[in-house]
Amino acid sequence: MNIWVEWWKTPNTTSGSHAQMSENKTIYKPDPKDIQRRFFSTWKAAAEFSKILEKGGYMASIKQDRSF
Repeated sequence: MNIWVEWWKTPNTTSGSHAQMSENKTIYKPDPKDIQRRFFSTWKAAAEFSKILEKGGYMASIKQDRSF
């Protein structure tokens, strides 16, 4: 079973004023060439890595294949 994280940069939707709310983030899939991937051996390590990416302004998704 393979576990990997896919991440891509999200556009910044903040306005000029700190008092105004930014727009709600919409989840979208960019071009496949813009998606970066990294493989992990455990689900826990992948989850920790995706949290770090999301704090840095990236959209992250954890995926795994089902090997039988």
